[in-house]
Amino acid sequence: MSELQVDLRAAFEDEGYDVDDVTVNRDQVRIVLLAEGESASDLEAVTYGVVDEDDVLTMNVTTESVDGQGLSTVVTFRHRG
Repeated sequence: MSELQVDLRAAFEDEGYDVDDVTVNRDQVRIVLLAEGESASDLEAVTYGVVDEDDVLTMNVTTESVDGQGLSTVVTFRHRG
């Protein structure tokens, strides 16, 4: 697991989110939270606490079904780094 993944997981868990997974594939970062309907602005703030806003491209916050576990909130962004 990369340092970025560890830092993002810790930041979200420190804010009380139950993190299912943090993955990085090339420059695409994906954070899966075990809750639905979380505030996009709150999730962006947590992300920007770890990653400089200038290094984040096209951040998306969606709700989706992940591995049949019900609905989850998923934060994705491209990381310039």
